Amino acid sequence: MTSCECCHTEFQWGEILNRNLLYGLISCRKCGCEHTMDFPSRFKVTLVSVVPFLVFGLFLTPFDNTFFTIVAGLFIFVLGMLISPFVTNYKQVKLGQ
Repeated sequence: MTSCECCHTEFQWGEILNRNLLYGLISCRKCGCEHTMDFPSRFKVTLVSVVPFLVFGLFLTPFDNTFFTIVAGLFIFVLGMLISPFVTNYKQVKLGQ
């Protein structure tokens, strides 16, 4: 799990998940340093959430019913998003940016 570069306080899973959904800044709850997701982490979040959703929906549709296919695809997307806090890295925002 990612931690603050200033005081080494570990970010909570829920904080990271919330920021992954919005691609926003995360502030340390102890020292207030702000961190942003680096580009490779944005790519990793896409790989664990959106790509499996698309692969399932476009190529691996086992259901004849479109509704069940969409529900199963969304379930796969949610599982990917729940895993995403473990693969993301946040870097401290430099002053002047």
